[in-house]
Amino acid sequence: MSSYIPEPPSDSYWDASPDFRALCRRKLSDAAYAWAEPQLAAMGERAAKEVAPLAAIADREQPRLITHDSRGAHVNRVEYHPAYREMERIAYGSGMIAMKYQTHDHSSSSQFTGFALGYLFAMAELGLYCPLCMTDGVARVLTRHGTHDQVMRVVPHLTSTSLDTLWTGGMFLTERSGGSDVGTNETVARKNGDGTWRLSGHKWFCSNVDAEAVLVTAKIDGAGEGTRGLGTFLLLPRETSGVTIERLKDKLGVRSMPTGEVTLTDAHAEEVGGFAAMTDMLNLSRLYNAVAACGAIGRAVYEARHYIERRQAFGRPVIEWPLAQETFFDLVAEHAAALLLTFETVECLARADAGDADAAKLLRVLTPITKAVTGKIAVPCVSEAMELIGGNGYIEESPLPRLLRDAQVLPIWEGTTNILVLDALRVAHKDGSHELLLSRIRTRFPREADALAYTFASLDERDARGWIDRLARLYQLTLLLDAEHGEYADRLVNRPLGLLPGARCGAA
Repeated sequence: MSSYIPEPPSDSYWDASPDFRALCRRKLSDAAYAWAEPQLAAMGERAAKEVAPLAAIADREQPRLITHDSRGAHVNRVEYHPAYREMERIAYGSGMIAMKYQTHDHSSSSQFTGFALGYLFAMAELGLYCPLCMTDGVARVLTRHGTHDQVMRVVPHLTSTSLDTLWTGGMFLTERSGGSDVGTNETVARKNGDGTWRLSGHKWFCSNVDAEAVLVTAKIDGAGEGTRGLGTFLLLPRETSGVTIERLKDKLGVRSMPTGEVTLTDAHAEEVGGFAAMTDMLNLSRLYNAVAACGAIGRAVYEARHYIERRQAFGRPVIEWPLAQETFFDLVAEHAAALLLTFETVECLARADAGDADAAKLLRVLTPITKAVTGKIAVPCVSEAMELIGGNGYIEESPLPRLLRDAQVLPIWEGTTNILVLDALRVAHKDGSHELLLSRIRTRFPREADALAYTFASLDERDARGWIDRLARLYQLTLLLDAEHGEYADRLVNRPLGLLPGARCGAA
């Protein structure tokens, strides 16, 4: 009977991803590609053959909070299965973070290559991809906003490729008083006479809860209301008392990585900057979220293709049936569109970091849009792939149930879809950055771009999601046509993006 059900796939994710390989080849110079390609090939191989099996174990053998030692003394320790530690060794050891903070011949391509490595890793494991994001984020904020001393003390640990010297990063932002409404934070920062700070409060969602270097938002005692009164602080939990992990969250997905609740009681911290410093981390996290969404869709497409090419139904492989073909190639097209949009944003980040003012302006509006639409589309794409496989994709021996659980966090983390839509509209109204998107769209869809520009002036908040979705879809179609993927563009014309209402792009 076993011959009727295909063996699980184990091909390299790099070898099995022609659209992604073509994207990397097109975006990287000859020299940069020659440097990056062996790293990407190695990660594609290891992600498929080593990380994917380890991820299944780490998801099943979830981290545990150890509150007391054998003598009854209170401790603050998270215990991990060895599978998780091995995944850390592979992920951080790949240099996907370290390369961004080192000076080398291909420094200008390290942002793109680091995210490309992350995409391949995320195809196998979304849980650990969150701590990778947090670690990169803390390093980025410190190098952009921190003191020279903070950079020299902390960033070398955050960018280490060895677990012996590695510090991972965290972001303690959300509180019971508000998630997206960050301005309602109640954690308080009080300045000591020697210039140091003490933080007291309770943080409600702390992913990578036992990180060694954490950025924390706190209301500066006596400061103004809302985000204007918030500061960003560096907390090194292993170097201060007053940090208590209360419990770990029992989550729907990304179970391999611990998210917990933390109480701060006069915990020593160092000032980094105002809330603007934290927004740098938030925006980077949103880009990581989009890469994770692409990874989830990519893995779902990979698993579905392998299965339906080999599974017989009514006398022939499933892939030969027209409806199955249509469904599968719709998924392939959605994946290609998500990849192009996401790595366009990655490239925009690299250009902005290099001082390109237009890229910085575009990045401000493209980041929330990219996160919103890729996170939203990941869930139905994984679900559709599971349905293509059928019952054998629904059981826990398949990676699809875990992938679906993991994907559901993507439209929630780092801002829900509604919050991101509002962020994009706020930026667009503030500096007209959406016009940069529309000018690109006009090269392919002038009538539709003009229609979006016309309706923007009188846009009501109730219609905002549909407007953003049409803008995003037209931009994706433009990117697909520019990349000579007209067959994918044809499939996605007039298709709802992320199953949102009113998401018809109007392109013909």
